[in-house]
Amino acid sequence: MVGGRLAVVSGTGTGIGKTHFCEALLGAMGWINRRVVGVKPVETGIPGADLSDSDRLARASSFHVKHSAYTFKAPLSPHLAAREEGADPIRLDVIVSRVEEMRSKADVTVVELAGGLFTPLSDVLVNADLLSSLEPDMSLLVAPDRLGVLHEVLSTSRAALGVPAVIHAIVLVTPVVPDASTGRNQAELQRFLPKTRVMTIPRRTVHGLVNEPSVVRLAAWIAGAMIPSDLG
Repeated sequence: MVGGRLAVVSGTGTGIGKTHFCEALLGAMGWINRRVVGVKPVETGIPGADLSDSDRLARASSFHVKHSAYTFKAPLSPHLAAREEGADPIRLDVIVSRVEEMRSKADVTVVELAGGLFTPLSDVLVNADLLSSLEPDMSLLVAPDRLGVLHEVLSTSRAALGVPAVIHAIVLVTPVVPDASTGRNQAELQRFLPKTRVMTIPRRTVHGLVNEPSVVRLAAWIAGAMIPSDLG
């Protein structure tokens, strides 16, 4: 089942701003493609009255399709949350089938993975296995632009090669409290990963990031409206 373009967003860990970034990315792509949909097929720690990550992605989408996901109340790793709630193990084929169905109806589908790239989904599967199975047009790794991110990104990137799972671009998010390394990590990572696009986005509201030039260029690249050399 072939459809629109597919981008998968993963991270070096949890709570680093992936959903916030995805909301901005969806908003920026909405100006390029009419039918853009964001989804988080696995989510834990589903809140009560507050919006879930899936709700936030749906709100930022310009196109909506019915979909179901693996959701769990416990704020744990997906495999532990499923075990605690007595649910069946998460299956890659189920997620891939759902994503392919959405992709067949949309111009661009953005999939946000839960937690880090090597967060377990079951006793035998991790997010990197899902990334590999989805075979996206573009895969992005989000990480905080702070001390320690060189190790986090390099170790994650090298581990991904063994799956194999390809990472096309790295997005560094400016942290709430910058440190001495903030603003310097992009250049250092680019030296170690010359074939991977590395970019930094400022700490702004979703609305502010939608018009951020780097996010706009990245959105155009994902949508196929810009060649990699123009990304900057």
